[in-house]
Amino acid sequence: MSHKMLKILGALLALALIAAACGGDDDDGGAQPAPAEETEAPATDEPAAPADSGDGDEPAPAEEATAPSPDEPEPSEPSDEADEPSEPTEEEMVDIGFDEPRGDLFIDFHKTFDRSHPFQPLDVFCTATPDPDSPPQATDVGITEDSITIVHLRTKLEELEGIGFAVPVGDPKDMFEAFTKAINEDCNGIWGRQIDLRLVEVSALGGGGEDIDTLRNQACIEATEDHNAVIVTNTTGFQGSAILCIAADHDTLFLTTQGNPREFHDQANGLLYSLSPVAEDSVVNMTQAIIDTGALDGKTIAVIWPDTPGQPETVQAGIIDVIEAAGYDIAVAEQIGCGGATTCREGNDIAVERMLEEGVDVVFPGLNVLSLPQFINEMVNQGYAPGDVQFYNSDFNSQAGDLVSGKVAQFGGDTAAELYNGTIIIDDAPTGNFRSDDPVLSFNAPLNIMCNETYAAHSAIGANHTREIYGSYDSAYGMTSTVCTEMRMVARAIYDAGPNPTRQDIYTAFQNLGSVDIQHQLPATFGPDKFGAPDVVTELAFNFPCPGDPDIPTCVQQTAPYRPID
Repeated sequence: MSHKMLKILGALLALALIAAACGGDDDDGGAQPAPAEETEAPATDEPAAPADSGDGDEPAPAEEATAPSPDEPEPSEPSDEADEPSEPTEEEMVDIGFDEPRGDLFIDFHKTFDRSHPFQPLDVFCTATPDPDSPPQATDVGITEDSITIVHLRTKLEELEGIGFAVPVGDPKDMFEAFTKAINEDCNGIWGRQIDLRLVEVSALGGGGEDIDTLRNQACIEATEDHNAVIVTNTTGFQGSAILCIAADHDTLFLTTQGNPREFHDQANGLLYSLSPVAEDSVVNMTQAIIDTGALDGKTIAVIWPDTPGQPETVQAGIIDVIEAAGYDIAVAEQIGCGGATTCREGNDIAVERMLEEGVDVVFPGLNVLSLPQFINEMVNQGYAPGDVQFYNSDFNSQAGDLVSGKVAQFGGDTAAELYNGTIIIDDAPTGNFRSDDPVLSFNAPLNIMCNETYAAHSAIGANHTREIYGSYDSAYGMTSTVCTEMRMVARAIYDAGPNPTRQDIYTAFQNLGSVDIQHQLPATFGPDKFGAPDVVTELAFNFPCPGDPDIPTCVQQTAPYRPID
């Protein structure tokens, strides 16, 4: 979430998040385009940006000019020479350290960072942190005098290869280890402590007589009780009730890449954060944007969703309620069963039959990477043809990325891809920009380049993640940037919490990070009540075939400028 890249919904939003997580996994894993020209990283002697305001929303104001005292003379009337240009204000003189072609919305955001912070530079992953004035002390569970325990919770995406859903995101385990090494060795740890990184792995598909939610809850217990994690991180997708096992039941901060239901955030007591928008916000952004265009006028609407825990509520609040509040009727509203597994297809035939009976010509399909191709195939089998329906989607279940959306063609075939062609997607990830003849900064952002260079310097595997090998962007390149940004957020919160923090000190620091770097350097903030990072959204379209790129069957491309999320 990327973009974000992938979380495989339902039980595998895990997959889907990768795609989006990877902030946005925006590549389909096929042939790669030629590398785009790199943007030069900022020089180390650039002036520091003003400090973050800490409120997560607005940049810190420039220092106000002092008004003249009553005894001082009033300023004289301007002379004829006053027509000369005035000196730039302090705010105007801020140099963000690189050329930003995406406009004032982005430039103003970049000015809110303190790039002198040990975990906020753009030219290096981190700078050396100071030793504490006195030896560190053990303060809390998971915080000893010499280490702080962080758990990398990894969904085993390689299991998907066996069912034809391979996700080429590289080796997240190796990535987390490399960035931990950078913190511990290059940057002197954090206040005299080392990051003690632990690994907990969980099945992507389930099996062995236990459903996927049970397996995920077992992983929660391992992370929180066996390893005493202070923070649990995830970039490969993780969902269901186990999220609440981590954050609500065990009072442990969980940082992930996939959007989660608002209900989960309400129960998590401020300990659940994501690099994607809160799930309801993601679908509300989509639904309201479509309504505002008038595209639903005179249409017959269907809304489809899975029975994955937490997702029916998200669809109800973010799609159904919004559409009905705008005065539109929903002709078909159908839940598709998942049977406690990852693939959701129970009731596909009934739902499509109802859609045909009602004459549905607009569909909001809230299904995951494993389920959407099968649903569209059912539509094809029952007689839907290209042009009969308009689909609308979001990154709910990571459908905004090339990797996930491309499975419609890979597993549904050309007929399914033809039916899905022209789908309009509303999301924050700039999917497909690397294919543009005149790409914006997104995929060549200094942050993306620095993260992948850091990985290359600390891992033999990472050395192969250079863009000369992978092309201007791919899923492994994007996953590296996502792991990088998560580990910097974790390190930044630990540093900001001070030399001898408790767990709560670290959580409070995380909740007040304010502006955060995410993949593509999109405007993003965290706050005590702001749990999904992105602050902007754009419009994308699913294409079959992919215009201008005959080497890949489908692609998602940005079709509108960014705008702030309302």
